Amino acid sequence: MTVRSISPLDGALIEELEEASPAEVREALQRARRAQKEWHRGTTRQDRIGMVRELGGVCRKARDEVVDLIHRECGFPREVIAASYGSAVNGIEHYVREYEGWSEEFPLDPEAWRDSTARIEMVPHGVIGHIGVWNFPFWQTMISAIPGLLAGNGFVYKPSELSTLSGLRIARLVTEAGYPEGLYPAVVGGPSVGKEMVTAGFDALVFTGSMEAGREIAGRAGIMPLILELSGNDAAIVRADADVEAAARGIATGTFARAGQVCIRIKRVFAHRDIADELTERIVDIASGLRREDIGPLIRDEARRRVDLAVRDAVANGAALLQGGRDWEGPGFYYRPTVLSVPHQGLEVVRRETFGPVCPIQSVEDDEEALRLANDTPYGLGDTIWTSDYEAGEALARRLEAGNVWINDCIRTLPCGELFQGWKQSGIPSSQRRLEMFVKKRTVITRRSCEPRPSWFGN
Repeated sequence: MTVRSISPLDGALIEELEEASPAEVREALQRARRAQKEWHRGTTRQDRIGMVRELGGVCRKARDEVVDLIHRECGFPREVIAASYGSAVNGIEHYVREYEGWSEEFPLDPEAWRDSTARIEMVPHGVIGHIGVWNFPFWQTMISAIPGLLAGNGFVYKPSELSTLSGLRIARLVTEAGYPEGLYPAVVGGPSVGKEMVTAGFDALVFTGSMEAGREIAGRAGIMPLILELSGNDAAIVRADADVEAAARGIATGTFARAGQVCIRIKRVFAHRDIADELTERIVDIASGLRREDIGPLIRDEARRRVDLAVRDAVANGAALLQGGRDWEGPGFYYRPTVLSVPHQGLEVVRRETFGPVCPIQSVEDDEEALRLANDTPYGLGDTIWTSDYEAGEALARRLEAGNVWINDCIRTLPCGELFQGWKQSGIPSSQRRLEMFVKKRTVITRRSCEPRPSWFGN
């Protein structure tokens, strides 16, 4: 079996690579396990901090090369890739500060525990299987690699089969930074290799992808730590008091950037009836002025066909096509930014995640209807609120069933993906900071006395 790297910019084959066998996946795991034991035992916290800073330096030097490769293999505009690249690298110092501040001492009540001390040891999981994603190949890889390596873990990394060359280059950055040989091997393959990794015996698993794939992983993985970031179907609530120009531009960006191939992009718009027409008209105007190079292509022609089928289904079932709805002329897998006026929630284009540049807009009577419709979904990744009444926006945000809410903004995350999580079926939620996801905790209580306690048996 082979994996084909194809450029969505023009449909040309870049390279064809051999897929890893099950034996090769397990051999990579064993190599990583040996390397990780030495890595964890043979380094101090300061050693690991120095190494991750070295990785940051290597990434900065390789930025233009890696950005160009991701552009060629994934199709996104270079400036968009460079922005997310920089965001991930700049997050290194955030994790260093957090790691330096880790304290193992746990305070105990001196009266009740006067002869005892307690500490919480942060122990790496071991070797983590990372099944990568294609739409943010550098950012999404590094927000796991940086905290994971810092905490003392090893990895076996499978890049997405849609961005294999980019992933292999990213894995080499780790080696170039001086990490031990075998600590971060990459394996090439598609879904069959991903399934092999789920059952290969890793100590933890990281996956970003569809809700359906996430469910399958959760069912097959058994009892192990899972870090799953899954699909989103984010709603935008536009209140009657919103600045229409700002909302339209923000929603257009949050919908059409990267050709809509973003898990946290705006995929449903609920606009108050008083401003719905004006907002829709402005979004149509913005969409009609976008160029191919502004948003980039869909990753494959099959992805473009799926988007087109969802749009055609919406129109056949009562939606009004206001802009786009067809392929963009020229080479590559481009689809025109599309705006739909939708009459209800029953359409596939609003019920399920549409991974493409499609903006369905629905008029609502008030905030309560917008809130009800926004929450009426199995997804819970992110939502946006557009309003000039910030207190009302904050109050509305507290009632949204999503792990991330933006008020008058979109598609921005905390440094290096910190605390980014989905609710409902958009992931396995965690209140932990990201660095803590890559360790297990051991509680050690030491009683500084050998005298039997009065309550013990045997008097």
